[in-house]
Amino acid sequence: MDKERREIIVIGATNTDISGKCLYPLVMEDSNLGKVSMSLGGVAHNIALNLSLLGKNVTFITSLGRDVFGDNGRREMENIMDISHSVFFDGRSGVYLYVADDKGELVVAVNDMEAVKEISPSFLETKKEIIEDSSFLILDANLEEESILSASKMAHGLVICDAVSTLKAGRLKSSYPYINILKPNLKELEYLSGVEIEDESSIKEAGLELIAQGVGAILVTAGDKGAYYISKKSFFHAYGRKLEVKNTNGAGDSFLSGFVFALSEGMDEKEALKMAISAAEITIMEENTVSKKMERERLYVLSKEMKVEELS
Repeated sequence: MDKERREIIVIGATNTDISGKCLYPLVMEDSNLGKVSMSLGGVAHNIALNLSLLGKNVTFITSLGRDVFGDNGRREMENIMDISHSVFFDGRSGVYLYVADDKGELVVAVNDMEAVKEISPSFLETKKEIIEDSSFLILDANLEEESILSASKMAHGLVICDAVSTLKAGRLKSSYPYINILKPNLKELEYLSGVEIEDESSIKEAGLELIAQGVGAILVTAGDKGAYYISKKSFFHAYGRKLEVKNTNGAGDSFLSGFVFALSEGMDEKEALKMAISAAEITIMEENTVSKKMERERLYVLSKEMKVEELS
């Protein structure tokens, strides 16, 4: 494998998404009419797939059990990205089960992610050479804390981490000095920083608190309020457009994918934020967690319509 193939390495979870979307307003503790579907997912998987669809050469290191879910996932991924450095083990593959309401908003989810523990520090040590050679290393917090720290220390390029959830975001704390960009949503940012989020001023305060603890920069998704980029020198706010939302699951993953794509194309953080918002919009207009319409030409066109404001 040449160094171009190692431009971007993504390490983290792959799981089978089993989703149920209600056709009518959700009624709790009752059977709801809806549509059930199954597809491959996982934060790291979605990021790797989005970047591959955007034309990037991606090496994806994940864990797949030798079961039906794992076998199907392997066949689906191996023709799109390099998964040859992944762990293939005798055991249960990851599964993410979730329910969305009639508006496409996530209501509840259960994830079985034991498989990701196979990506251990000792396993990552065998991948040290390719991790060191990568220009971008993307990690998700589905990984165990020791694995995140191990991979982060190996990297010579940019280290970019997705917080995944408030339950898992704390796994990133020991790696703060090695993380160049951390992507939380507002709830995760509030949890990690200890700062109550009420307005833009508190978003900046929370971001700067994490930067004071060692993180290089913060990339925050804020739902229909858009997104923010916070560093010691910059505070940017990107505005999204009002669109018909079909599904929000996977929007944060595509957002981070768009940002990394832009950086890999040589853009600055302000332009990258436009790309990130555009990638998220492509996703929320589709039913799938990764849109088949994620294309580089479309992303460039949409990004020209986006507005980014520099805040004080």
